[in-house]
Amino acid sequence: MKTVIDLDDELLDRARRELGTKSKKDTIHAALRLVAERSERVKAIRELLSVDQDWTGLLEDDKTPRGEQDAA
Repeated sequence: MKTVIDLDDELLDRARRELGTKSKKDTIHAALRLVAERSERVKAIRELLSVDQDWTGLLEDDKTPRGEQDAA
C-alpha cells in the first residue's frame, strides 16, 4: 500500500544508521517490525530473568572464539 507522509529526515537518518538499513522504505519497515515484535522480546526477556541462573559473564563468553573456549 502506498502512503504519502511527512517524515522527520533527521530521525529517519538516525534510525537508518541504528538499523543498518539503506533505503527509507527498508528503514521504515525495519522500525515497524522492531516495534511490532517488541512484546515478544519483552516476554522472552522476562522468561530468561525468571530462570535461576547466574548470567555473569554471558556476553564475554559469547565473544570468546570456540577453540579458545574448549581450551579453557
